[in-house]
Amino acid sequence: MTYEVIVEGFVLQVEVTHCENIPPALNSWNSDWDFYGSRELEFKVVSAICYDDDGVRMDVDYLALPVLANRYGRQIEAALWHEIDAESRRRNGRWAA
Repeated sequence: MTYEVIVEGFVLQVEVTHCENIPPALNSWNSDWDFYGSRELEFKVVSAICYDDDGVRMDVDYLALPVLANRYGRQIEAALWHEIDAESRRRNGRWAA
């Protein structure tokens, strides 16, 4: 699934290639992963745009996309989890944050 996130002035189109979101099972004693749950996310930046000081839109060169993904990986992942969690709340009918 593709999401649009904004990180450090870049508007990024990010494709989630793998998402594992297993909620904790507090009654389970099989393993730590079962008890605490797990969250894993893999993504690929598909495209990016930015704006200069005059507000003119500029496309980011596709060769720079892996550099952006590496440099802002944690911020991108946090923004993606925010979008994924919001989508899950909308789908389940829970609108409260």
